[in-house]
Amino acid sequence: MSLMRTGRCWKLPDQVSSDQLIASRLAFEFDPKVLRHHLLEELRPELAGEAQPGDCLVAGRNFANGSVHSHPFLAMQEMGLGLVAGSMPRGAFRLAVFMGVPMLTASDAFHEHVADGERLQVDFSTGSVVCSLSGREFQLQPLTAFLNDIISSGGGLEYVRRLMAEPQS
Repeated sequence: MSLMRTGRCWKLPDQVSSDQLIASRLAFEFDPKVLRHHLLEELRPELAGEAQPGDCLVAGRNFANGSVHSHPFLAMQEMGLGLVAGSMPRGAFRLAVFMGVPMLTASDAFHEHVADGERLQVDFSTGSVVCSLSGREFQLQPLTAFLNDIISSGGGLEYVRRLMAEPQS
């Protein structure tokens, strides 16, 4: 899976909780094809119908706080979305990597500069972000090569399957 995304910016505020990402009533639903229709359904109800592979969620600080569950990240991966967040709790960060969601962390200045709906070109392997409206380029800190390898494999399970399929020396 490529770590390059080009698409619409879906800007989100600070403090978006995991229960705002996907309602807790779906706690026992694990089908990504179902969950994708419920991602941000209360905060951004248009997302499920309008988001395209390559789009990126650009969130403020403390993204996915609260209950730690995989559902939002399963939905994001199924939809082909990337994620740029000001910060995330450690459990949410680990789940995003394990579910194969390309992501970066960004400063408040980046979040303030980016406009909802504008096109972004994001290279998650290098941290390069180009904003279409201003033409402005940002250099964000990429994840380590190891974490990006897990993400580009499609997540933790696919990464392990790939390792297990390689010939042992």
